[in-house]
Formats: sequence, structure tokens, C-alpha cells
Amino acid sequence: MTSYERIRATLDRRPLDRLACDMWATDETVTQLMVRRGVESERALYEGLGVDKILWVKAPYRDLPPIPAGIEKVDEWGVQYRTVAYDRGTYLETAFSPLASLDSLEQYEAFAWPADNRFDYDALAVTVRQNLGQPIMLSFISLFEVYTALRGFENALTDLYIQKDLAHFALERICDIQLAYIEKSLDAAGEGIDIVYFSDDMGMQDRQLFGTDIWDEFIGQRAERIIDLVHRCGKKVFYHTDGSAPEIVDRLVSMGIDILNPIQYVCPGMERERLKQLYGKRVIFHGAIENQRVLPFGSPEDVRRETEECMRILGAGGGYIVASCHNLQPNTPVENILAMYEAVHKAGAKYL
Repeated sequence: MTSYERIRATLDRRPLDRLACDMWATDETVTQLMVRRGVESERALYEGLGVDKILWVKAPYRDLPPIPAGIEKVDEWGVQYRTVAYDRGTYLETAFSPLASLDSLEQYEAFAWPADNRFDYDALAVTVRQNLGQPIMLSFISLFEVYTALRGFENALTDLYIQKDLAHFALERICDIQLAYIEKSLDAAGEGIDIVYFSDDMGMQDRQLFGTDIWDEFIGQRAERIIDLVHRCGKKVFYHTDGSAPEIVDRLVSMGIDILNPIQYVCPGMERERLKQLYGKRVIFHGAIENQRVLPFGSPEDVRRETEECMRILGAGGGYIVASCHNLQPNTPVENILAMYEAVHKAGAKYL
């Protein structure tokens, strides 16, 4: 089977030759792997490792504001980002949140919200056509994550309890803009896009970010509108939330999400056996290979055992795409990464 056929068969719950596998990794990690494998492109890397890479695509925004000195990036929402170094790599972190200093609905209404007709859907369509034959996913759809970037994390959380009118207004505008973005993107790309990526981190390491009642009030109905639109367009919803968020995940599964990522099973309520028992016939699992201890600090043999255990639990009967639990980091030994994919190929159809 080709990677596209394997991912599609997984999503449609059709017979497979083996479990599919994907790769999430930082740029630095991808570069390390390319050097080790002696290849000059990411596509050659994935093909050489037998990775069924799901390609992320987006429609670029035409009217981005100028980038100030000391800032790496400004997005369509007007959020500014700077590069922050850590260990052996870098990340972009929020440097300026344009709603942080605003405190009235009038100011929110006057804010320069992105215009859905200013995304370059033609450029998106070109990217999709150039990559036909690969599984392709539209990104980046979010509700609360966008609001935290616009408002600042502490302000956004406080608004859910203290300034509810501001949070409702902003989340409604964010939702409307992204609904239009999804519809226009999928219309431009035709049949080339298979999946839509929807991300709202709702969990910390040991509990939900906030109560399920707050999620119901601010996020639930808006999340359902996004999920319903994606399904009306004939696509699958890939939902990402880190951490422990069992009650919210239950809501999302009831709303019809198709793929759940990243399965951070060391967090309470996200245990592999529990998720498989509750949702294994309704949801495709993506991720799970433990990325805080085993992948960076274990041995290659530890990684092989971890991969086999995830395949045994989550892969029984299909419905699992093997990948790390979030991005592979630069401090992860290359031998461990290779061991994960070697375990997938060695297993073949054993765990199906």
C-alpha cells in the first residue's frame, strides 16, 4: 500500500497491510534525521523511513502587517512572535498580544480582525495539487488557543470568569472567521485535502485547564459548528489536545471528531486502555509513543517495547496511527527515533 492508501484505509477502517505511522518533529530534529539518512528533502526522508507522513497545508494571508525589529513573525491576527532558544533548538513564543490592553466590547469590535477573503486560497490549491498522492491536512483551526495568543494566556483565562462578554465576543468572531476559512479552503482544494486539523489544548499534566462547565459555555457549541462543517464538506476532523482532559474529550467524541491526538497517556484519564475501550470503535488514535521520558531518555530497546505496547493496545482491530506523543525534540537520540519506525515495520500486521 502507498502512504496515502494506508492513511485513507485507516480512516475508513478498511483492511491494512500494517499500522500507519506519522512523524511530528521539530525542524532541528528533521535536519538531524536527514543528515543521518543522507537525504536532501523531507519527502525523501519520510519515504526512506517508511513514514506515512500527513502533510500540513494552509492558505497564506495576503495582508500581514510589517514585522517589527526583534520579532520573527506576525500572523494574520496581529500576534507577534519572537524566537526563543532552548537546549538544542528554538521555538516561536508570543511577544505581543494585540487584545491584551483592550477592555471593552467597543474596542474589540473596532479591532482589525482578519478578513476571510484575504487568505490566498489559490496558493493553497497550488500546494495541494503539487502534493497529490500524499495524505493532506488543512491547518490551523483553533478557538481558545487563538484567543490566548490574541489576549495573553492569563487574561484569556480570567475573561472566562470575570469578563465573559469579551470572551464570548472574541471566540464568536474567531469561530466565524475560521468557519469561512475552512469552507473556502476546501472549496479551492477540491478532493485534495482529506483532514482538517483542529487544535485546542484543554489539559495540563494532571487535570483539565478549566472545568467542563466552562468549556460547555464558551467552547462546546462553537467546536460543534466547526466539526459539523468539516463533516458536511466530506472531510475528517483531527483533534489535538495535550494533557489530561477526559471529560472534554468525551464531549468531542460525542460531537463526532474522527482522530484524537496526541494520547498523552501518562496523564490521568487519558490512559490507553481506557480510551481504546471507550472510543476505539468511534475514533482513530494518533500519537501515544511516550515523549517525555522514553523517547528522549530511554534506550532503543526501550523505544521498541514502548512502540510495541502502544500498537498492541491502540492498534487492535486497526484505528491507530503510530507517532510520537507530540513533536520529536532535538535531544531525542536519532537511534531512538529510528527504533520506533523499525518496530512498526517489523510488526507488520501483527497488532491489527
